[in-house]
Amino acid sequence: MIQFVGIDPGGELAMGWCVMTVHDAGVRLDSGICTGADTCLGSIASHVEGPPAAVGIDAPLYSTYDGDRVSDRRIRAAVAFAGGSGGTVNHVNSLRGACLVQGILAAVAIAQRWPSTRVTDSHPKALLRVWPEADAFVSKYPFRTDHERDAALGAYAAKAYYDQSPGWVDWITRENKLFLPSGRPVAYWFPECPDGLRHR
Repeated sequence: MIQFVGIDPGGELAMGWCVMTVHDAGVRLDSGICTGADTCLGSIASHVEGPPAAVGIDAPLYSTYDGDRVSDRRIRAAVAFAGGSGGTVNHVNSLRGACLVQGILAAVAIAQRWPSTRVTDSHPKALLRVWPEADAFVSKYPFRTDHERDAALGAYAAKAYYDQSPGWVDWITRENKLFLPSGRPVAYWFPECPDGLRHR
């Protein structure tokens, strides 16, 4: 058995969490919503048996010192190329405080509770647009809220990170002059862009 976690940071009763348990019999998802990182981690801890292998957080866990993140610029172009809205992937400076702050607090809390657990950025709505398998995955489960669905996609991305899934890359390796607000190493495991968009 191996477990992965997804977190969709938000405001009051708008922070989704999901624990994905993978075992011989298949995949089980446990999910819910809460208000903040501390409560969220408590809920997650009650559903995991030991440290999760990896966690995907739907929030920017790193920034650059100047301009847009390379990852955001290229993933934004990939979403538009797939027929989605360019506004799906916002500039870090335009995001809501709850997403930014609670995401970083969750990353810090995870590192303190489970130091060996890998952590990655995730972007559920962009993932749904560019990776058809992600939509096929969530369509199997009856989520009560979009927050839980997006948290499940965070767990899906965490599993892809752990498995080093083909077709995915660590976008953080393509950035320059990084700032890590949590003070901990993180990744951004997300599908590679189509060939024509790689150098935009």
